[in-house]
Amino acid sequence: MTMNTFYLFVFSFLGTLFPTFLGSVIPFIFKKSHPKITSFFITFAIGTIISLLFMELIPHAIEHSNNIFDNNMYGILLSLVIIFITGLIFFFLHEFMHKITHHHKHDEDDVSPCHDHVHSNEMILQNKITLTSSLIYLFAIFIHNIPEGFVLGTFFNGENFPLSGLMMTISLFIHNLIIGYSISSSFKKSEKGKLYSISLTTLNGLVSFILAIIGYYFSISFPEIVTTIIFAISSGSLLYVLIIELLPSIFYEYKNKYTFLILAFSFVLSTFLLMI
Repeated sequence: MTMNTFYLFVFSFLGTLFPTFLGSVIPFIFKKSHPKITSFFITFAIGTIISLLFMELIPHAIEHSNNIFDNNMYGILLSLVIIFITGLIFFFLHEFMHKITHHHKHDEDDVSPCHDHVHSNEMILQNKITLTSSLIYLFAIFIHNIPEGFVLGTFFNGENFPLSGLMMTISLFIHNLIIGYSISSSFKKSEKGKLYSISLTTLNGLVSFILAIIGYYFSISFPEIVTTIIFAISSGSLLYVLIIELLPSIFYEYKNKYTFLILAFSFVLSTFLLMI
């Protein structure tokens, strides 16, 4: 095993699988919900996601798509179209699942149950809706984790190795720790158990770890169109998570007077680590 390969496995583990697992455990360490802690983690996650989107993923998608066409405008349009379509797919998937759950609610209301039964049905319905959102959130991050791991693996083939790989690992550690916490908290809120929440969240981190290894060995032989699609789909799925799932939560559910300060700090920190 070469030093590059050794660093690949160690850094990839520390940047993907380990922080995702650690983040998934945190909601179950605290027995009671702490809105301020949750608000901090989610706001910090938003800052890192915005940084990854606009400083890493979208620019990479455009860069690779520009290599396909002689006119850079075509490359930019291709990337934006894929990003937009991906976001729409996730949005319509969310709306479809939302309609299914509310359809069951109308069916139950027609039976005219007693007050206690109505309250019980409303709780069950709310858990179903929360679980649906959690699973869509999980799937969006799963899609995002494919190029995330792939990109991390390519850093171990670069000229600035191992510094470039280390800086990317630190950035992803912060990002995946908070994302792992956010996903696991969402499952916990839908009344899912500890094993279920931690296992599904951690499996999501495993995707990044595996793709980092694939990226290290196969990135050179990947066609530009494939790389473009991977980055663009990842950007679209992450934009959906940002706009539909995360941003509303910090403005409506977890209000904090330090929101913009935390957001700015996490964005600057993530951007600094990515640009080193």
